Amino acid sequence: MLDEKTLCQFDIALEDEFPHPYSEDHQDWNESYFFDWYDTGGNNAGHCRIGWHPVQQRILFWLYLYNGDEWLVIEENRLPFSDLVLNEDGQVFGYRGWGLNFSYTPKETLQSGTLAVSGFARVLSGGRRGNILPVSVDLDFQAQGPAHSRGAGTVENHSAQGYSTNRYEQPIAASLQVDIGGKRSNLEVRGERDHSWGPRPWEMEWQFMVINTEGFSLQSTVVNLPDFPEIQMGYFQAQGQEMEHLEKVQFDCQLNADDPTQAVTGTFTLTGASGKEITGRVETISGMEIDITHTFTPPKRTEYRRSLVRCLIDGQPPAIGWLECNRNVDPA
Repeated sequence: MLDEKTLCQFDIALEDEFPHPYSEDHQDWNESYFFDWYDTGGNNAGHCRIGWHPVQQRILFWLYLYNGDEWLVIEENRLPFSDLVLNEDGQVFGYRGWGLNFSYTPKETLQSGTLAVSGFARVLSGGRRGNILPVSVDLDFQAQGPAHSRGAGTVENHSAQGYSTNRYEQPIAASLQVDIGGKRSNLEVRGERDHSWGPRPWEMEWQFMVINTEGFSLQSTVVNLPDFPEIQMGYFQAQGQEMEHLEKVQFDCQLNADDPTQAVTGTFTLTGASGKEITGRVETISGMEIDITHTFTPPKRTEYRRSLVRCLIDGQPPAIGWLECNRNVDPA
């Protein structure tokens, strides 16, 4: 178990585990919790995002599951914010209604907790494509490192005067119970969680990679915003060592616009604050495109894909991770 000093070394407080006050002056205020996971072979994986736009009075929810043959999805981007229960009965948030239930319950703050989801998912690929199947997820996680943050940042439209705005990322290991169409599996998985709050305009492009093994964990991001210098950031932590900031993140990726299941291949170079350099390449195992059309004004499609990838890092055994890309596309 990590002590409070270690957990909070990047200026994230224990109370940042929980929802924050929001500004009525920001239409795009968003608070979100994100969880992803995968097993060591890349045969089972998933990611879940729960976010709320209180000024827009709606909840954005998705759950993507991969079982080695099929992708399944629940996407609900217009649930009423008034139906979300915050900070009650030990839960950070909870929702129950119309066949969909989800909640997050911390056990030790910033240290451990459980994400629980149940509902009905559409099969997107594989032999049962098009079917609707009952699914459930119980992700019981333990933090593997501090809550990493680079602070609130200096992007003007991502802050609000008088309000806390920030985000953190944290590597996790978890026991996962997942049920797809009545077939239950109990798995040991690794992954990442994040928590973000503040004005969050989606008008940007980004590439994001996360890898978490028994030997190390890393998260790396490149963000391109209109009229703002490119942002490169992330962390690296070897087992038993201190977590360090990444100061330089470079991706050289080939993106396949035609097939979201095989969306990306490429190489990367990451440089830590200590001068440590990490290089390697990624190969897609499988992936899917995520709908964020509704976050833009006016609504539009971007090519937003999240891919389960095999990472071949120089000097390391092959590892599993996620690589996420969002880029603008020309209108059809």
